[in-house]
Amino acid sequence: MLMFGTMGFAFACGCAAAHYLLPGGLLYAAAGLMLALFALSIVLLRGDRRVSCAVICLFAAAGIARYALYTGNYFSAAEGLAGTEGRVTVRVEEYPYRDGDYARVPVKLVDDALPPLGIDVSDYGGTLPELRAGDLVEMELDFVDATVKYGESTDMYSSRGTHLRAYFISAGESRRDAGSVLYYPQDLRELLSAAIDAAFPEDVRAVMQALLLGNTEGVYDDERLDSALSVTGLSHVISVSGMHVAFLFTMISQLLGRRRAVFFGAPVIVLFTLMVGCTPAAVRACVMQLFSMLALYRGSMPDGVHGLGAALLLLLGMNPYSVASVSLQLSFAAVLGMEQASYRAYVRLGGRVKGVSPARRFAAASLSSTVGAIIYTTPIVAWYFGYVSLISPIANLLTLWAVSLAFNLGFAAAIVSAAVLPLGAVLAWAAAWPARLFVFAAELLAQAPYAAVYTADGTTVLWLAATYVFFIAALKLRGEGKLRFAAPAICSAALLAAVLISARAESARESSFSVLDVGQGQSIALICGENAAIIDCGGKNSLDNAGDTAADFLLSRGRRGIDALVLTHLHDDHANGVLRLMYRVDVGGLYYPDNAEDADGDLAVILAAAEELGVEAHPVSEDGELSFGGLSLELYAPAEDSRDNERGLIIRAGLPGLDAVITGDAGAATERDYVERGVLDDADVLVAGHHGSRYSNSIEMAGAVEPETVIVSVGYNTYGHPAEEALDRLAFKGARIFRTDLNGTVTIRTDQDG
Repeated sequence: MLMFGTMGFAFACGCAAAHYLLPGGLLYAAAGLMLALFALSIVLLRGDRRVSCAVICLFAAAGIARYALYTGNYFSAAEGLAGTEGRVTVRVEEYPYRDGDYARVPVKLVDDALPPLGIDVSDYGGTLPELRAGDLVEMELDFVDATVKYGESTDMYSSRGTHLRAYFISAGESRRDAGSVLYYPQDLRELLSAAIDAAFPEDVRAVMQALLLGNTEGVYDDERLDSALSVTGLSHVISVSGMHVAFLFTMISQLLGRRRAVFFGAPVIVLFTLMVGCTPAAVRACVMQLFSMLALYRGSMPDGVHGLGAALLLLLGMNPYSVASVSLQLSFAAVLGMEQASYRAYVRLGGRVKGVSPARRFAAASLSSTVGAIIYTTPIVAWYFGYVSLISPIANLLTLWAVSLAFNLGFAAAIVSAAVLPLGAVLAWAAAWPARLFVFAAELLAQAPYAAVYTADGTTVLWLAATYVFFIAALKLRGEGKLRFAAPAICSAALLAAVLISARAESARESSFSVLDVGQGQSIALICGENAAIIDCGGKNSLDNAGDTAADFLLSRGRRGIDALVLTHLHDDHANGVLRLMYRVDVGGLYYPDNAEDADGDLAVILAAAEELGVEAHPVSEDGELSFGGLSLELYAPAEDSRDNERGLIIRAGLPGLDAVITGDAGAATERDYVERGVLDDADVLVAGHHGSRYSNSIEMAGAVEPETVIVSVGYNTYGHPAEEALDRLAFKGARIFRTDLNGTVTIRTDQDG
């Protein structure tokens, strides 16, 4: 058992090297090299060093070899199916997720000639039949490569055990067999999920589904709450992990006593892990809790690092590609930091002082756990999500007690409700109050100034790196175990203050026109001193929400609000990020074309959110001008008889030293009409119409505007955007052309003095 930590982390390093560093053709050679180093360590070294080096080399080799074998076995078979259609027998892994006509269900291929490939099946036609986890069913599927998404390589699917994606065509009758019994935990999850929906008040159902069962779809659909949880560093609360397993074991211990809980708690925790879907965080928590129970039974102290290593061996042995899972990386990094630092921080905060009040012990425990968890997770969050939560320690301190209470009462309520709904509803009513308090606190704290800082501002990255240097230097200078927090913390805080003040001063002088990279969509940010506006906020075929992209762009510049949000029209690729943006930054006014075509049904939801947030909504039915300091927007209303894409606003934006024309998705005929009206004339910048469509960007418009710079807001698509003939027309007078799919966000800076 003592070597589990070393084994697990060496195996993980081998998998990580194979995934991120080594070319596919060199995997077996690299494994052989590690085996050679293993042999050398046996021959040349002595004592503990020989054992440690031998174990590291052996398990690193095993990790690389396992990755190579897994790739050859599973992805070679998947590659042969991708791009084909066929009828196959599959086993349903989970109950389908449904949202209107859309449905998604993970299945496993059942075929003696092929490995049990994981397939993510999507249905957009509302024809997927009712299925249960564990069902065997023949499906006709259109198979798609799972290693590519929106035209780019991705490990998003492979990291969770999905080898193929597929579009649903048809299905035969489902049936059950002996293997279906193994999916009983999924049946139990579905039963408890229905009980939660029946017993809990509507305003907390989504939170309780996530907290108790890991059903996070409802929280993700709540733009305001999802954003608040991210900013405050509380997203871990809705990801079933060690905290939830600890709550469950504590509840069992209080009911049965600690020693009995070791015997009766183990099967309950394993069942809970299977029920919530065996996510990396849940499996890690389960394995570590079982190790801890074993230590308690033997009368020894539990060793979390070795439990962590055992969990790594289990997870990566099953799927070595899960080394790329953000959930796995965050979960293991958090626990490793807590194992190494939280107890020391707890002692420093006075948690072990005799006679200290329970309130202080609780505060010390909450803060020390948070400090330990963020040591290694902060760089991961900054890398993947682009921010660092500064308010996370306070948010955890103020809310974790409520989360514990909501979980314990809520779990009891769900179980009781499944048997006796009226009694369960009483418990659910009680559990709803701490859940409401948690939501209220998260949303309130997310509004605090500088609740988070964003890595889109490069100086934030430098501050973060310097902070780690400060603490490492303090630890080394004082010796292992003698770190004093005050000096490095003060240095970090002073540097952060300098960075924020500098960024604020720079922001006050900024004058810029930016076309943001939002995939196949459009979002444009205009900044002039203290004033700012966003034109459009939508995108498709991107892993990031356009609202998050726009909000991060603004917040990284210290801007918590904009004067205006203008929508050229209401199609998803121009408006599906509006809610996210409005919940993350203050919006002075919302402007959109009156009687706009709203095929995607976004307007009612947008207006409801605007009313909730106190944002004034202005339907534009006639030409007008908006002015905010040195920033001006001329809005040209659509003609009465225009339809679809043509029924949108044409915008001329002005900054000191720069004029820009934005036509939305207007077609060539509409462009010619506006040229004749004298609206589309000389400008410095033109944002290409309809993402560079051949049916927009007419020669007449290009000749009238004569832009120096053309920016095409475009992403992965199947429409052929941008069309070569459109690019030729736009560039015929020598305009420079930039594309967000090739150049990323395109920013033009101007001098405020013109």
